[in-house]
Amino acid sequence: MKFTALNATLLAAFTPIAFASEKAPDSTKVNVQEYQYGMQLDIDTVLQRTDNSRKSGVVPSVIVYRDSQGEVHAVRFVEWGGLSNQNG
Repeated sequence: MKFTALNATLLAAFTPIAFASEKAPDSTKVNVQEYQYGMQLDIDTVLQRTDNSRKSGVVPSVIVYRDSQGEVHAVRFVEWGGLSNQNG
């Protein structure tokens, strides 16, 4: 019984750390813009992108990039997840 309680306590303690690692490191320093159709993006280097390869349907995504002037930007948009419908 004590072993189970210890495991539950450790899991609860480290869960926020696991979720924090999924956030883009630069997104806390950069204002995230909502993508608008036709928006011109000056992307020189992609620094980070949301991994939606294991999600299905329309899902939110964020791309953090450096432009040709060296400034860092973040844009939020929606895309289809990487999992396809297995029934269709």
